[in-house]
Amino acid sequence: MKRLVAAACLAVLVIGCKSSSAKKLEGRWRGIKATNVASEQVGAANLFASTMELEFHGDQVSVHVGGEKQSGHYRVVQDDKNQVVLFTDQDGPNDKQTFTFKDDHTMDWSVDGARAIEFQKE
Repeated sequence: MKRLVAAACLAVLVIGCKSSSAKKLEGRWRGIKATNVASEQVGAANLFASTMELEFHGDQVSVHVGGEKQSGHYRVVQDDKNQVVLFTDQDGPNDKQTFTFKDDHTMDWSVDGARAIEFQKE
């Protein structure tokens, strides 16, 4: 769980130029649930996910977790039909974040390659 929180906080500052899928990021996203977590961690992971919000405006992203907020600029490094990979200026290009769209209103933020947080657009 600590790794999930750390990854979320580090990834808080993530993305740049907008193209097709990157445009879908624009707006406010609310965490719905965690996916691919161990059965004994589902409750805590889902509670954590439900406290998260992401806001994308222009080349800025803000991550809200509970009462904490972190913001920064991001750059898109890969933009496919249903997936966007980006990094924040603060974290640098070696700490890429992957967002995969299920549809225009639902996306997954990959936490560690296996686990993800599902978000719904408001």
